[in-house]
Amino acid sequence: MSNLSRLSDQNIADPILRAHYYQRVIEYTELAESNLTEYTIKPDEQYRPDLVAYRALGSAELAWLVTLVCEVDDVAEPLPVGAECEFPQAGWVRTSMREFMDEFGLS
Repeated sequence: MSNLSRLSDQNIADPILRAHYYQRVIEYTELAESNLTEYTIKPDEQYRPDLVAYRALGSAELAWLVTLVCEVDDVAEPLPVGAECEFPQAGWVRTSMREFMDEFGLS
């Protein structure tokens, strides 16, 4: 059994499959009927996606989700201060990742 959090994107070890999962997340955030959490990036969070994840979603393990939704490719780049981002809830991430892993036989 892995020591990774159930919310970690590293549960999907293959980078190509992980990119496919990222695409599913982006598609979900673009759906009108999605249940998303709105959050405005604050100045003290500019270089802290883990802090945004903790404040907005309750888990620093979702820092990868913050960078994905905020379209920051390199964690050394700042998050867009003042931008209002919409994140999928942690429960959806956990469920959708489990479904994705089951679909591709990664469990």
